[in-house]
Amino acid sequence: MKKLILSLFTLTLSLTALGQQAGDNFVIKTSEAGKTTEWSLAGDSKNGDISTIKHKGNQLILYAKGYEGIEWATYDIDKIESITFNVFHKGSYVEESAAQAVKNMGIGTNFGNCTDVVAMWMNMNSNSVTDFEKAWGQEPTTKPMVDFLKQNGFNSVRIPVTWFQHMKADGTVDEAWMNRIQEIVDYVIDNGMYCILNVHHDTGADSDDIKHWIKADEANYKENKEKFEYLWKQIATRFKNYDQHLLFEGYNEMLDANNTWNAPKNASSYKGLNGYAQSFVNAVRATGGNNETRNLIVSTYAAACGDDVLSNLTIPTDKVDGHIAVEVHTYAPWDWFAQKGKWDASCSKEIKNMFTRLNSKFISKGIPCIIGEYGTHGTKSVSKNSSASEIQAAADQAADIVKQAKAYGVATFYWMSIFSEKDRTVPQWTLPTVVEAMKKAYNE
Repeated sequence: MKKLILSLFTLTLSLTALGQQAGDNFVIKTSEAGKTTEWSLAGDSKNGDISTIKHKGNQLILYAKGYEGIEWATYDIDKIESITFNVFHKGSYVEESAAQAVKNMGIGTNFGNCTDVVAMWMNMNSNSVTDFEKAWGQEPTTKPMVDFLKQNGFNSVRIPVTWFQHMKADGTVDEAWMNRIQEIVDYVIDNGMYCILNVHHDTGADSDDIKHWIKADEANYKENKEKFEYLWKQIATRFKNYDQHLLFEGYNEMLDANNTWNAPKNASSYKGLNGYAQSFVNAVRATGGNNETRNLIVSTYAAACGDDVLSNLTIPTDKVDGHIAVEVHTYAPWDWFAQKGKWDASCSKEIKNMFTRLNSKFISKGIPCIIGEYGTHGTKSVSKNSSASEIQAAADQAADIVKQAKAYGVATFYWMSIFSEKDRTVPQWTLPTVVEAMKKAYNE
């Protein structure tokens, strides 16, 4: 994100000539105790955002879309110190196939347990964005964290985002939340890295206090189709001018109404999942701009990778060819870290079989694949407090998965443990041994 400080003279020019488009924010700073006010430029249908700026006598007057007859805000010109526009990545989009984008991602990681938090004891009216980001023990994401990743050989970040606690009754996303998500995306894009932005814990397994609204279920899809499409319309519209390094992922680990992992109890659940996948593609493409050919990602049921779920994922019909990728997650063999404590030949074989299935179903047919999550998670997972042998086991797993994935042109995103909690603020690797093993495997 570049910042452009405009003189009052340049405000007489067309904002589009200056590279400004809908959704851009700008800040007016005045000499009144250094007071600053942030505004946003209106989109085609965003009433209330600023659509017109006029210079009249000694005043600068702002008018909002839908209320053009009202002086929405007035500033004395002699009290304005600066007007700063945020200019977002326009004019540099280069269309590339999903397969090429996935190959270019290199090695990546997730910024999980931050913007994907579900905290039912909080709400957007009483709590700040930062409150939500810190609710599961992580430190809020900063630019130095992303700079650190780039400087240390990573070229992609997956940003999981949970939206439902930040949506109003009509489905509109809270502006503060959308702005914060955009800020984090900018950290990644400004580094020339690939960024995957998704809808995360809006799906998932229900608990006593959490009922996820997106389910692989026909009735659920019919009930929530418009709400889901409206959510993606908002996300896609906010980011439609971003370059090809930004990819959208439609949903995370979508489960059936019974919260069943690996494969649904009823085959009809696939109709609900495939409906959501198609709605996702339709909603994004309809927003235009760079989204007409932006690379999009759909996931299997539960993001699982067995034969049944792979066979029952219907690749959405698209207006353009070659711009859809498939995502799966793997923590296989399940609970290997706790039960074995080492990554052995049988573990490696299970991963090999997974890639064979992915290649047969998708990769060989020109549909690239992404491992959106992998790691040691089960009843026990690796941490900086693990023994040296356990950390080496995690390193062996990561190296093996990265190496096998690269052979198929598959991108990999580690889940969390390598760069976590207070280490993010230093910044420093939480598990440098694992990271070095990943890098070595990728660069061989």
